[in-house]
Amino acid sequence: MYYQNYFLRGTTSQDISILLTLIIEVVRHEAITELTFDYLKVIAQDQRDEKLLQSMLEDEREHFNELKKIYFSLTGKKAEGDPPQFEIPESYIAGIEGLYFQKLEILSIYKKMRNLSPYVYIRELVADFIHDELRHLTMLNHILINNCLKDRTFALYPSPIYQHDLFS
Repeated sequence: MYYQNYFLRGTTSQDISILLTLIIEVVRHEAITELTFDYLKVIAQDQRDEKLLQSMLEDEREHFNELKKIYFSLTGKKAEGDPPQFEIPESYIAGIEGLYFQKLEILSIYKKMRNLSPYVYIRELVADFIHDELRHLTMLNHILINNCLKDRTFALYPSPIYQHDLFS
């Protein structure tokens, strides 16, 4: 059955239970990610990196609050889970790489949440979260590339093809 261009499939109580579990898992991830972004923003090596991290941090806070609201609207209870265990990364680059892989994991969870959601509003909100996470992956990739290029020296050698006279 379709409603406003959305396929409405029958949802079971098991689907809702899985959705609630996924929301709690993502809230935990978002809390840890928020702490990591905050820490990395302080030790950022560049003003541009700091601005990118601040932008991502604001999005993470928004996701965190919206997910808690979704959980409350579905259950009438606050989302509770294990408190986040923040570990200080070994280095700035290691922290950025860790965030990159956390984002990939969160994306797969968001995809499951979107598929399990019985409500159009939640699906649309999760789709926005997916869009933000993809944008974050691009920003993190940009930071990684720029920081790796600073440490790299290029050896420019003439190409072997130019050492021979091809036209004689």
